[in-house]
Amino acid sequence: MNHSGIFKRSVCIPALVAAALAVSCSTYSVSKEMSSGSALKKMKSACIVLRLSKKSKIGGDEQTKNLTNWLAAAKPLKKLIIVQSCGENVCSFGEEDERFYQTDGDGGFLKFKATGVLNEFIRANETELRRIVAENDCDGIAIYEVYGVISLEMQFFDFDSVLCVLDRELKVVYLDRQHDSFEVNETSAARLKQRFMDRASERLVHTLDDLDFLRR
Repeated sequence: MNHSGIFKRSVCIPALVAAALAVSCSTYSVSKEMSSGSALKKMKSACIVLRLSKKSKIGGDEQTKNLTNWLAAAKPLKKLIIVQSCGENVCSFGEEDERFYQTDGDGGFLKFKATGVLNEFIRANETELRRIVAENDCDGIAIYEVYGVISLEMQFFDFDSVLCVLDRELKVVYLDRQHDSFEVNETSAARLKQRFMDRASERLVHTLDDLDFLRR
């Protein structure tokens, strides 16, 4: 996997102070945008693809290892395979307009625009996505996009994410999005990074539990 990641030093501005105060301690503010229960129920296996920012410093291999550990502690109800290697355009994004998580100037989620970005992503990467499904013999792909901000100085981190599930024909059968901020009391950048990765992995595990892919 390409070394894309999700670490960014923040600067001391009011917007980030406000974000630091919007704390979710044990739950995640996941909003479901669409879900096809019948299609999800038919899936007996899924490939998991992490889609991370090219601009930050947590490597895709680090987040993949972290997620692997979290999944190993769960009871699988369906076969889950974490994709270890995939094309750069599938596993990472560069610019804001490439992200599934699209917002307006006030931070509101733009579902229509996000759906357009996602559909364009599927069209542009159809060959690679079909290769992943075929080589791993999966019934679909769960694409987990994560982006975050970490500040050791301000003692907080936040991240937003989108989970999109495609069936074998690359039709979108599930889409959600999330944004949460967490206060921390840390003096170690390494431990703060670890806590960030744990939260990002935990959010996905919680959702896969809700979707009956596993049990925590």
